[in-house]
Amino acid sequence: MAKLIEKITLGIDVAKEEGVVHHWATGDTQVVPHQEDAIDAFFHTLQAPGQIAIEPTSNYHLLWVERALAHGFEVYLVNPRQLVHYREAINQRNKTDPADAWLLARFLAHEAAQLRPWRPQDKQAQTLWALIKRRARVVEARKRLQLSLREIRLPAQALFTQFKRLLERIDQRIMRTIEALGWKEDYLRCRSIPGIGPVNAAALVSAWHRGVFANSEAFIAFIGMDVRMRESGSYRGKRKLTKRGEAEIRRLLYCAAQPACCYAPFKAYYQKQIDKGLPKIAAKVILARKLARIAFALMQNQTTFVKKSEMGVA
Repeated sequence: MAKLIEKITLGIDVAKEEGVVHHWATGDTQVVPHQEDAIDAFFHTLQAPGQIAIEPTSNYHLLWVERALAHGFEVYLVNPRQLVHYREAINQRNKTDPADAWLLARFLAHEAAQLRPWRPQDKQAQTLWALIKRRARVVEARKRLQLSLREIRLPAQALFTQFKRLLERIDQRIMRTIEALGWKEDYLRCRSIPGIGPVNAAALVSAWHRGVFANSEAFIAFIGMDVRMRESGSYRGKRKLTKRGEAEIRRLLYCAAQPACCYAPFKAYYQKQIDKGLPKIAAKVILARKLARIAFALMQNQTTFVKKSEMGVA
């Protein structure tokens, strides 16, 4: 009878200069320089099939992920928020690089059956999401500068003109990338939804093409807009978003909720939430989630949003 080969399970905490690796089976912890040759040399020392758990940290984890996949390892990206709760659940008080590597290894060793391995996207698809996130950084930087310079009444029109041109160039690259990926039709389907602008549509298309979703609920969970319930006996805790996945797409959907209210049925839906006693922020989140569900349905069914007035309904 053939002997089963146990998978090597590694937890990797990455930083700019190095990665700290914890080997779950042996309990060994090793520091590996954040360099391609050093990472390859490390993986060459491992003979059995393996899997790694790694927490996305800026872009530092990308090299580790790329090299791990090249050496035949399964990769699991662990949501930072999920790891925080896991640390609390097992009562781990210390937070150091070796402790985090151990925590990641333990998480994967115990929870692998409930996790889905990460699959790399097409390079252009990765570029699209990177452009969307970089655009958000530029918008945030512009906003901070506007507030800061306003306080001291310092004119900076030329500076903000450059910001505008930079954003226009980014938007052009986003559109070229969408067209190169063949996602233009899905993009236009999302754009047909009232309130969804160019950047919102690009983010929705990018998210939809990042996985295979059984239904809209799975898509909502992927972008972190599903609700976590806390109930026990007669206790009814507050319902909150899980906030898993990329924060930027949630921000963009929330921003889309305001202009979406210009469409009468969406405005009525929003007002219905207010009438229930919900605060305005919660009502906008609910509307944003509805927009995401509609976008999913349009892309899934390959259809375009039709306004009620266009169907002959007042």
